[in-house]
Amino acid sequence: MNFRIKATAALAISMSFATSIVAATPALASEADCLPYHGTICLTDGADFGGRVWRQTVSQINGCRRMSADNFDNKASTALNNTFGDGVLFMYNTNNCTGDYIALASREATKFRGDDAWLNNRVSSIKFVQV
Repeated sequence: MNFRIKATAALAISMSFATSIVAATPALASEADCLPYHGTICLTDGADFGGRVWRQTVSQINGCRRMSADNFDNKASTALNNTFGDGVLFMYNTNNCTGDYIALASREATKFRGDDAWLNNRVSSIKFVQV
């Protein structure tokens, strides 16, 4: 009986320790951190929707949104315009929504590769336009 109590206690402690390690680890993003949130713009700082997440509803993006205000300037490596309808997300490499940009239509994503690679870790401002 004494052995069973000690074994159970040891198991409980090890499970608690393992849970605390998992809980203490910073959360890594995945597509699941973006796709279920309809009506949002989602950016992540890691490739393939990994790393830290920046997500806002369209109503939170009034006019030109500077990413430096959210400590996400020059960090985005993936982007998802997770809106429905005719909204277009513009992402700029300057902080005042001017200069070079790419545009993502509703339900469109980019991982800043290929033709979009020039903007990887260079998004400084965004604007959402309902057309």
